[in-house]
Order: sequence, then structure tokens, then C-alpha cells
Amino acid sequence: MILYFADRKMNIIGQASTELPQGLTVCEDLKTEDTETGVAIFECKLPFDEKTRSDVEQCAEVGNYILRSHDAENEFYTIIETEIDTKNQEVSVYAEDAGLDLLNEICGEYAADKAYNIAFYINKFAKDTGFEIGINEAKSLTRQLSWDGEATATERIASVATQFGDFEISYSFKIDGLIVTRKYINIYKKRGSDKGVQLRLNKEIDSIVITKSIANLATALKCEGGTPDDAEKPITLKGYTYDDGDIYIGSDGVMRSRTACNKWSRYVWNLEPNQLDGYKGNIIRTYSYDTTSQKELCNRAITELKKIREIEVNYEIDISKLPEDVKIGDRVNIIDEAGELFLSTRILKLETS
Repeated sequence: MILYFADRKMNIIGQASTELPQGLTVCEDLKTEDTETGVAIFECKLPFDEKTRSDVEQCAEVGNYILRSHDAENEFYTIIETEIDTKNQEVSVYAEDAGLDLLNEICGEYAADKAYNIAFYINKFAKDTGFEIGINEAKSLTRQLSWDGEATATERIASVATQFGDFEISYSFKIDGLIVTRKYINIYKKRGSDKGVQLRLNKEIDSIVITKSIANLATALKCEGGTPDDAEKPITLKGYTYDDGDIYIGSDGVMRSRTACNKWSRYVWNLEPNQLDGYKGNIIRTYSYDTTSQKELCNRAITELKKIREIEVNYEIDISKLPEDVKIGDRVNIIDEAGELFLSTRILKLETS
């Protein structure tokens, strides 16, 4: 792997490699991608001696750029933080691909006057950053959105994607030689695809760590939305009707799951001394979503309740050999025959070194 370092004017000022026998070297490199923010993080260390210290510090200056070509992908990062360790003679580098303009730009309160498409919001919050919209799988949708408080441009863009229906963001670059010619913000309904790839324990997988939790489990949600312009209080689901046979909204506006209550009710223990008529021992959590539509609030709450009414199970997979065509967001099959685990799963976070 070869890294090229460029100054703020995109002049190449140096390079470092993991393998070349001469020149600056790179070690402990780590690239982290996740679908939640869409931001890719690159970290590494650059060792130095008395002769190379000046060159390393010049290359790793905060604000400089890193160009990395790996697995047929062109990557572009802005160095956000560095740490110079004189005892161990190394510089630690932390860089992100969203760029300084998106990471440090602050977006304030905003309320749209009507429904706009996603390009309107993305272009508004990415104005003057050099980024433009690339792939856009939300072209046909419109939303009237609003935000209170401040957020970075990166956080606000991620929020836009979420509020359009849990779309996902990624950043990509068109590089000609060693020059970045275009910077893109991509909008996906879901990143990746189903590769049909099978990863087996003790073959492609070194280990599987399974974590189970009921810390966030609930059988009912008390929901609250945004506050309409002509009202003093936020909307709730009181007065809204919904019942699909399992999930329903009671007269008090609380959304409940019959199957979850039957399984997790506090009254499963028949000797519970404080049983209340009609309550059925539901475990109630609060849920809020910034919308003034009861229908939208209901739909969002249904998705949330379906997620938290069951045991939360997380799988951390240590992969020793990942097929080259498998990327972040792709769906793969995890197989542990001894543990009788056959899991179709989507890669939400991927760390490569």
C-alpha cells in the first residue's frame, strides 16, 4: 500500500509505503467504515528517525490530504489530528474522508417552508464545500424537515438521509492521476447488495463473539412528535387508530405489541402483587420523532417497537479472509456449524488493515 500526501493546494509533498524498502514507511494502518455516518476513517503511524523526522512531520501536518489507492478504489482523506511521539519516534495520524469543510462547518437551526427533495437539503448543507451529489436513490421523494440546535454539516447530512426514510450516505472521489477532480455525496436506500457469500468459522472466520441483551427491551411505546405551528404541545398518537392484530394503539395513545406483552409482561409471574387491571404488565419506553404527522409518527414507532420487542443480539465477527468483492453494506452468510448458527447478515461496520 502506498500513501501520497498533499498540501492544502493539492501539491504532492511526499509518499509512504507499507512494503517499499526505501522512503517513509506506514504501519498499524486501519480503515473504518460504517453505514450510520457514511464517513470513512483512516488511521496509521509513520515511524521516523533523525533524518526523516522533518519529512514525516511535513507530510502529516493537520489539514493536509492523504490519497490512497487500494483494491482498485481511490480514497481521499483529510488529516484531522496528529500526535508526535518523540520517545517511540512515530507520528500517529487520524484522517476522515468527509473533508474539513463538512467536519468543521456548523449548521444552525433550520425549518423548511414546504416539502423539498433530498438534493435541496444536501446542497444547502454542503454549500461551498466542493461536494456535489453523485448517486441519488431518493430522487422521487420530498419532505418538509426542520432542525433545532446546531450540528456539523456531516451530522446534518446524515440526519437528512435518515429523515427521508433511513437512507444511507457515502463519500467518494474521482481522481485523475494524483489530482482530485470531483467530490461526491452518494445517497443510497441501502448500501451494498446480497453477495451470496458464505463465511465459515475456522475457515474465513477466526472467531465469533455473540452478545445478547434485554437492556433496551420494551413491549410498548409512549410516542411524541414535533409541535405544530398552531399548537403549544407536541403531537402524540392519542386519537390515532392502528391495529394489525399484534401492534395496536390504545385509547391512551400508547402503542403496544400483544405478542411481546405475552412473552415479556411483568405479570407472567402470577404472584405479582401490584397488577393493574387493563395494564397487562407492559414495559413502556418513550419514543420521539420530529414530525407533525401522526401517520409518520406511527410508522416510525412501529419500526422501533419491532426492533426493541425482542432480545437484542449482536455478532462481532473476526474475518481472516474477506472476498475482494465484499464491501460495507453487503449481505453475507455467516456459518458456525458446531454452534448451529446460520446467519444472513449485513455488514454495518468494517475495519480493514
